[in-house]
Amino acid sequence: MTGQAPVITIFGGARAAEGSDDYEQARRLGRLLAEQGFVLCNGGYSGTMEAVSRGAKEAGGRTIGITVDLFGATPPNDWLDEVENTTNLLLRLDRLTLRGDAFVVLRGGVGTLLELALVWNLVLLGASAPKPIVVVGDAWRQALATLRQVLPLRDSDLALLTPVPDVEAAVEVLLAWREREPRAAVDALPG
Repeated sequence: MTGQAPVITIFGGARAAEGSDDYEQARRLGRLLAEQGFVLCNGGYSGTMEAVSRGAKEAGGRTIGITVDLFGATPPNDWLDEVENTTNLLLRLDRLTLRGDAFVVLRGGVGTLLELALVWNLVLLGASAPKPIVVVGDAWRQALATLRQVLPLRDSDLALLTPVPDVEAAVEVLLAWREREPRAAVDALPG
């Protein structure tokens, strides 16, 4: 990442309709992160993926979409600077994980849950360098509380996640991380 702006991979639901709270929250996140010089990466399609890309582009930011042949007839969203296509879902997950210097998880469905579990487990096992994993909103707070009740999770497992109430708080966490991580700060600010 030396000499480049940090890439934030955003996970979230494809079903968020334009104008919905989930869509507008993702759009605001994209704009706020782009204004701070972050590059945004996501799954490249509709819903929160489109919204976060749209918000970033409206703020002059750079966006990356990782698509997959599985959704062959579905075009990527119109707000991407770079599209990287993969041949299968596992490669797509691998690329989303590898491209991200940090992760933000918005409200979503089964796919978003899979993405969160993957990056969380990679960091937990040491298979990935420690990377921030920010989970946004009350839905994730409730989901994590339920997981804590029904699964044998340790405090150290949960400490790998940073729950925040909203996208503004997610941006604050990432800005603080960038300040602490010298490699993340190199050329991260615009201009």
